[in-house]
Parts: sequence; structure tokens; C-alpha cells
Amino acid sequence: MDRFLKVVAGVSRIMDRIAGFCLTGVMVLVVANVILRRLFKSPLLGAYEYVGFLTAVVIGFSLAYCAVKDGHITVDLFFARLPRKVRVALETVTGFAVFFFLSLVAWYLMKYAKGIRINGQVSQTCEIPFHFFIYLVAGGFFVLSLTALGRGLESLQDVKKK
Repeated sequence: MDRFLKVVAGVSRIMDRIAGFCLTGVMVLVVANVILRRLFKSPLLGAYEYVGFLTAVVIGFSLAYCAVKDGHITVDLFFARLPRKVRVALETVTGFAVFFFLSLVAWYLMKYAKGIRINGQVSQTCEIPFHFFIYLVAGGFFVLSLTALGRGLESLQDVKKK
């Protein structure tokens, strides 16, 4: 169990670092585009598409590490007033339900990317096949689902202990 959680945390940390590099790339692209547009009246061709692709990777890859670090906002005004056993049981059920739904999101993103790949759809300006970026986002959601599964399993262990 601990090994599974460590592997998921390690993978999500690596993905978060990649997201950080992609965010830096977005910043460089935007600044370069603005400078080139102002000084030389010649913007970067396809900068809008590149920024969109990189932003999708940033979002997809940063979610899991945020979940590992409990960085998401939770509203537990009602939840905190419940007895500990009920709260842990609800955390277990919620963890498994979130795992199920996020796994479905990843699965349907994979199916969507496969359909785009088969149809040969590319971006309009640079003609970049963008199914690759959808696969990356699907991978990010899959790792996020594994973090939810880990939370559910941890809560299940807490239920068994008490």
C-alpha cells in the first residue's frame, strides 16, 4: 500500500515538474510573441496554438501532484461535524467514486484522442496533430484517479483500524 502511494506520488511529482517547464514555455512564447509583434511587426506563427497545447499539458499534469499535496480547496463545514467513523467511511466511498469517475474521464479522453488520430485531424495554423496532447491530458487524469484510489485505500485502512 505504501509502495503504491509512493509510486503515484513520485510519478505525479515528475508530471508536475514537466507542467512547470511547459508553463515556462508558455510564458516565453507569449513574451516572445508580444516583443516580435511590437518591435518587428511579425508575430510568431502558431503561437496561439502552441500556448493552447502547452496549457492543456500544464493543467493535465499538475492536477495529480496538487491532489497528493492536498492543494485542492475543500469545504468541510458539514463534513467536519460528523463522527470520525462516519467521516472516514464517507472519505473511503468518495475516494473510490472519484477514482471511478476520473478513470472514466481518462478512458473517454483516450477514445477521443484515438478518433482524432484516426481521422487525421491537425491544428489549423501549424498543422500539428493534436491527439498527442489529448493523450497526455488523459494520462494526467489517470494519475489523478490513482491518487484518489490511494486516498480511498488509506481511508479504508483507517476504517479497518478503528
